[in-house]
Amino acid sequence: AAKYLDAYRRDMALLGISGPDREPKATEYIPKMIAFIELLIARGAAYVSGGDVYFDIKSARGYGKLSNQNLGKMEAGARIAVGEAKRDPLDFALWKAAKDAEPSWPSPWGAGRPGWHIECSVMSSDILGDEFDIHGGGIDLIFPHHENEVAQSEGAGKKFARYWIHNGLLTIDSEKMAKSLGNFITIQDFLAQHGDGDYLKLLFLGTHYRHPVDYTVEKIGEMKKEKERFVVLVNKVARVTGQGSRAGLDFSPKSPAAPGLRPGDEGAGKSGALDAFRSQFESAMDDDLNTPLALAALFDLTTHLNRLMHGKDAFTGGELAELASGAALLAELGAVLGLDVTRSVRPPSEADTGLDDAAIRALVDERNAARRARDFKRSDEIRRDLDLRGVILEDTKDGTVWRRKL
Repeated sequence: AAKYLDAYRRDMALLGISGPDREPKATEYIPKMIAFIELLIARGAAYVSGGDVYFDIKSARGYGKLSNQNLGKMEAGARIAVGEAKRDPLDFALWKAAKDAEPSWPSPWGAGRPGWHIECSVMSSDILGDEFDIHGGGIDLIFPHHENEVAQSEGAGKKFARYWIHNGLLTIDSEKMAKSLGNFITIQDFLAQHGDGDYLKLLFLGTHYRHPVDYTVEKIGEMKKEKERFVVLVNKVARVTGQGSRAGLDFSPKSPAAPGLRPGDEGAGKSGALDAFRSQFESAMDDDLNTPLALAALFDLTTHLNRLMHGKDAFTGGELAELASGAALLAELGAVLGLDVTRSVRPPSEADTGLDDAAIRALVDERNAARRARDFKRSDEIRRDLDLRGVILEDTKDGTVWRRKL
């Protein structure tokens, strides 16, 4: 268990995802599970059968309400497995008698181990209280696991979770991800290949969490383009507002948007557009964490800022303030989703293009000379060659700016 827990922590850190406040282990809660089971027996919601203890499904009013299943239909298809001594086929184990070569602990009913469901009710109620806000899990756990959690918690007199957050499952090229099929990719492999965990986050955020997500190489390519839209926009704003080169960018939420330009400056967001984008984002997140709509707000904000700069060589103080504040807002809201919209985790390098910075600058200078000589054929040839080698050119009033593709 420690091996996989350490691997999980490492991979989450690689994606910039912080850890939980508590990480309870079931083995630390055996005494409290036993006490919980004793409470269920005392309340008539569970019974002892040999060395096993079962939850009495007939004691649970409204069983099936979470998964929207009819108890009568479930009973018709239920069977009692060989070796089980329970009263009803739907009754589930709270405690199982010890078997050879299995871990076991002492209990009032003999040596044994807890059932699959009881540990979750005990740990969550101990840490979060008898009634708490949100319980999460995959859609495949609704029945029987979560249904049984509700039944045993309510059987013990606890209210349990107010809201259930069930996420859809992940497929790879429309197939279920499975080690046996060899169609899986680890987070470390992904980062080694693509360099930026934001591409993976954008893939998941682009689909509502309750729906399935299909991972394909083509979709990751699309996510790279989405991330590039943010990075390109922030770089443009940095040049216009005098914030500096890409290496010196800092539109992070904790930093000033640009020297002397803060979100509250006169003229910033004068049209109310920036407030509207924030409201659009927050409304989407308030609507059952609708991340696709939240992302749409970020792309709308990006479009708005690009339009402010389009075709202009000079800007008013109010426009500069709005651009700087808009870039800061983009960084702030992106950070809510765990995205760093100001840069790529692994900036493209010489290895990606086959050209070092000096070679690129020399070609840019040659292209500029060709343009001055009105040799547009040669100018276009250089642009196309650089594009094929992963370098994008942008002609501005201050000259030609280049960057490597992400």
